[in-house]
Amino acid sequence: MSIHTKHLPKVMHNLRATKGWRVRDMVNWHRIVKPLRDMKTEETRLELYPLIFDLCTRFSVAYKPYTSSEPSYIPPRKPSRPGQPRIALFVDAPEHLSGVAVTISNWVNQAEKQGLDLTVHTAGKGNLPGAAEFKPMGTLELQNYAGMNLHIPCVVEVMKYMASTDFDMVHISTPGPMGMIGLMIARSLGLPVSGTYHTDFPRYSVKLSGDPEVEAGSWNFMRWFYGQMDRIACPSHATLEDLADHGFDRGKLAVVGRGVKSHLFHPQFRSETLRTQWGSERPQKLLYVGRISEEKNLDCLVYCFQRLCHERKDTQLIVVGDGPYLETMKSKLNGFPVVFTGKQTGKALHQIYASCDLFLFPSETDTFGLVVMEAQSSGLPVMVSAKGGCRFAMQENVTGEVISPMTGENLQTAVQKFLDHPQRMNHMKKQARLFAEAHTQEKAFDTFWQFHCSQLPSNQDFTHDSNDQ
Repeated sequence: MSIHTKHLPKVMHNLRATKGWRVRDMVNWHRIVKPLRDMKTEETRLELYPLIFDLCTRFSVAYKPYTSSEPSYIPPRKPSRPGQPRIALFVDAPEHLSGVAVTISNWVNQAEKQGLDLTVHTAGKGNLPGAAEFKPMGTLELQNYAGMNLHIPCVVEVMKYMASTDFDMVHISTPGPMGMIGLMIARSLGLPVSGTYHTDFPRYSVKLSGDPEVEAGSWNFMRWFYGQMDRIACPSHATLEDLADHGFDRGKLAVVGRGVKSHLFHPQFRSETLRTQWGSERPQKLLYVGRISEEKNLDCLVYCFQRLCHERKDTQLIVVGDGPYLETMKSKLNGFPVVFTGKQTGKALHQIYASCDLFLFPSETDTFGLVVMEAQSSGLPVMVSAKGGCRFAMQENVTGEVISPMTGENLQTAVQKFLDHPQRMNHMKKQARLFAEAHTQEKAFDTFWQFHCSQLPSNQDFTHDSNDQ
C-alpha cells in the first residue's frame, strides 16, 4: 500500500486527530474489531488494515473522547404481546435527521401502538422513545459528511446488558460502530440477525471523497458486513437488484418498503398565505426537500432551475433542508427566485409540502427516498431519476415522471412540458395522493414485522413474563 501525493493533506489531518485516542479507547475498539475479524463469509473476510488505510487516506476523520459524567439510560424491559418476538434494533447516529431516522421512528411508534417489543439501542442521546442509550466513550466525526457523528459505547457494558435480556433476535440498521457491536453480540449469543440496507454507502463514498477508487473497497466491506446476516431488508426492488448484481446472496434479500403518514402529509394543509409570502408573482412553486449535499445531485437541480428561469417567468424554487452544500447552492442561485427555508419539521414541513405544486428530486443514490412519498401524500407529482430506488416510490407517468438520464437539461425539459399541461398536472396530483394512501406507514410496518417473524422457528416459544425488567 502506498500514499498518493493527493492524499497527504487528509493523512496529515488524521494523524493530528489521533491525539484524542486514549489507551482505554484503543482497548474498547479492539474489543469490537477482534471478533469481527474472525468472522467470515463464503466470499470474504474483513480485511481490517486495508480498510483503515483507505479510510485514513480518503476521508477526514477525527476522534473525540467523551468525558461527560452522564450515565447510560437503560429503560425497563417492556412487556410484549404473547406469541410475538422481541427484537433488539441497533442504530448509529440517532440524532441525525434523515429519511432513515424518520423510518426508524415510524417503526418504533407503530410497535408501541401495537404492543410489540422493538427496542432501539444507540450510543448517545437521540429522540427515539424507549431507546436504550449507552454512554459514549468517544465519537468519530466524519468530516466529509458534515453532521454525521458515530458514537462508540463501552463494548463490555453493551454485551453485559444484552446477555441479561431476553431478546429473540437482532436487527441492524446501520453499518457503524453500534451496528458492528450488534452483529458481534448476535453471533456470540446465537441470535438470528438481520439488517436493512438503508443507504447506498459505496456511491456516497465516491461523491463525498471525490475519489472513485473507494467504491470497490466500500462494496467489499458491505458484502462482508451484510454477508454475516441471515436476511437483508431492501427498501426497493432497485436496491435488491443492485445488491444482487454486486455479489450479495439473492436468497437473503427481501423488499421491505416504506410508508408515509398520510394524515399529516396531506393536501388540506395548503396555505395561500404561505404562497403569498414566498411571492405571488411566480405561481408555479417547485420543491426540493432533503439534505443539501453533493451526493444528492443538486448541481443538476441548480442547472435545471437556471434554465427554467431563462425560459419562463412563473416558476419559483423552494429548498428545504440543510447541509454542507447549502452555501454553494445559495451562491449559484443568487439572484434567482429561490426560497431557502432551512431545516423544517412538523406542521411547518407539512404546510410547505402542501403549498407547492411539483416535487423535484434529482438524487441518484437514494435507496428509496421517503421525501418522494411525503410529496405525493401532500398531493404533489414528483420527478425522480431512473437510477436508485426513488422510481419505486412512485408510479411512472401516473404520479410523476422518471428522468433518464437525470441531467439538468432533461429535468428542465420535463418540468417545462409538465407545467405547460395543467390538466395532466392536476390529474397526477390526484393520483399521487391516492398512491400515498395505499402506502401508509402502518402497512409498511406490518411488512417489516412479518419479515422478522418469518425468520424464527414456527415452534419457538415467544411467551415472556410481562413483569420482566
